[in-house]
Amino acid sequence: MEIGYAGRQDRPALKEIWLASFPEDGPETADVFLDALLKPGWCLAGRLDGRAVTMAFLLPAELVAGKSALPLRYVFAAATLPPYRGRGCFGALLRRARELSAEQGVEALFLRPAEPGLAAYYERFGYRPYFAAVEETIRPAQVMGDPVGRVLRFPPRLEPSLWREQAEAAARSRDAALQGRPVWVRWPAEIVGLSAYGSLCLTGQGCYVMGGQEPAPAASERGLAGAGPSLFFREWVAGPSEAPALCAAACQAISLRAASLRAAEEIPPASLRLRRPARAGEAAPPFGWLCPLTARAEALFLTAAQDRPYMGLALD
Repeated sequence: MEIGYAGRQDRPALKEIWLASFPEDGPETADVFLDALLKPGWCLAGRLDGRAVTMAFLLPAELVAGKSALPLRYVFAAATLPPYRGRGCFGALLRRARELSAEQGVEALFLRPAEPGLAAYYERFGYRPYFAAVEETIRPAQVMGDPVGRVLRFPPRLEPSLWREQAEAAARSRDAALQGRPVWVRWPAEIVGLSAYGSLCLTGQGCYVMGGQEPAPAASERGLAGAGPSLFFREWVAGPSEAPALCAAACQAISLRAASLRAAEEIPPASLRLRRPARAGEAAPPFGWLCPLTARAEALFLTAAQDRPYMGLALD
């Protein structure tokens, strides 16, 4: 099997792999990601008879550890066409990704297994649990405060220059909110913007949250309280003291959206489900796996328990 970086000529084959492996995404979502991520050196493909049959995006990022910033690559949308699975194609691709990344001075690869059962597979190739995150649900009615900050919207279709402006603003706010954490992943603006596709961001002094609205429950599930939909924030970077203002801002944003669409059936969310960094001394399940390529990256495992490394975005 020939393994090398994918180009625009591979796009149809990559889309075929994507849709066969992630059918829940649909063609439009696949196009959005491929248009944004299929850049020179960002996607590795394995070809048989000139056709890509396995792929993995290697997206640039940095691991901020104190005053150091280690270059990383995020292994994303890793998949193989069904007829070629079980032949070792993807394993060969992972080994080549490691070799190429090391040659380019990358200090570690990282990923989030798409399913819990895949963790053991990736561990065979040197990936180990490293990043952590906590998911919890809060009730806005219990913590409402005065809205604060700025709302950035990332609708599915946005004029390119405005999209770039919003993505850069979101990335700056995210970086500022994470400053002071021992270890965290800094993503390029285009990755932050892409992760926010179809979502909204709330930014304020020292806080950054990003997510979207989950499907509203059926009338039979709302109960006597008339519960509205849940909001899932894939990133909630804020301290407990900011929760009331952020909850208020989230509810206000949804209410304004409902009013603008004249969607009377949309009512304020009954709950906010959020994913946030682990706090000091807090137990947290593993969220991302790291494959160190240098001694400096390997040493990070020794301090993981106290550093509570935060990966954040998974492009899920």
